[in-house]
Amino acid sequence: MFASKGGIVKRTFRTLLLFVAPCLALSACAAGSQLHVPGDLTRPPGAVAPALGAPQAVVADFTYAAAPDGVIGRDFDRVRPIVWKGDPGKAMADLVAGVLKENGIATIRRGAEAQVADAVPVTISGVVRRFEVNARRSGTLEVATEAKISVTVTANGPGLPGPSEQTVTSSTSLPDVFVTPDDIHEALASTANAVAEEAARKLIEGGVFPAPPSAPGAGSGK
Repeated sequence: MFASKGGIVKRTFRTLLLFVAPCLALSACAAGSQLHVPGDLTRPPGAVAPALGAPQAVVADFTYAAAPDGVIGRDFDRVRPIVWKGDPGKAMADLVAGVLKENGIATIRRGAEAQVADAVPVTISGVVRRFEVNARRSGTLEVATEAKISVTVTANGPGLPGPSEQTVTSSTSLPDVFVTPDDIHEALASTANAVAEEAARKLIEGGVFPAPPSAPGAGSGK
């Protein structure tokens, strides 16, 4: 005997429910949770060895108005905040100092409140004005992870005619089927390094430091 039409529909519905229910449960669990960004922001592998010799600059921690609980963005597709436990102000200062070293300019790092060594001719400070990463669905089967970072870097020193201020902004967008912590980290790291490289280039080309004749250009670690 042939199965009735109603029976076929019921069996199809039960089969579909067995597949859909776990997906709905996972989606419900994801909503309201947090997406944590792993690791720190570092220079890419293969960067040039740091410069040696007397320090030419002190790079202080940049200031940053942190959001509560380390939230730096949102995964709009899963309705959850994106959280990074790092310090954007310290991370961006580390990267700028690293790029300057790669360009032959010996630097030392210090906290924002530490005293400046008198023998160091240039002090570099900064403000992280924007540091965020968000994930949004951009199509039926694609989610875009976009990081945006904006930093103002200021150089002061007795040999300079006055403070030299540069603002650099960059963004990176990565498409994928769904957002992952590694996607978030890759977008942030790429954007942060691009900002640090451009800030160092502007400082050198702006005459804050004499360009070393044998130094590679900023971003040589790419």
